[in-house]
Amino acid sequence: AVVSTQSGHYGRGKKKMFEEHKEELGESRAVALANVWANYHFLNCSYPPEALAAINSWGPPPRDAMYEEKMKELKDREAIMAGDKPTSQKKKQRMQMHM
Repeated sequence: AVVSTQSGHYGRGKKKMFEEHKEELGESRAVALANVWANYHFLNCSYPPEALAAINSWGPPPRDAMYEEKMKELKDREAIMAGDKPTSQKKKQRMQMHM
């Protein structure tokens, strides 16, 4: 699955961080750090300690419906990549009946 970087949870979170910090940091630095923040929290990207220190005070995404949905999406993606595709309860039951 392709992650949409300009819409959805990722895009809204990144935009919110940019808006909150653009006055204090300037537009270009706020854009760069909003990208670091969103990539770190939503895409699980790694960054050098200096980059993470710059966004440390920003905190994680709020644990609202948006955050919970994104975390579920990431878990599902990890399960698929591990070959452990999430299945519905009915499908699990059908599989058990055939064993």
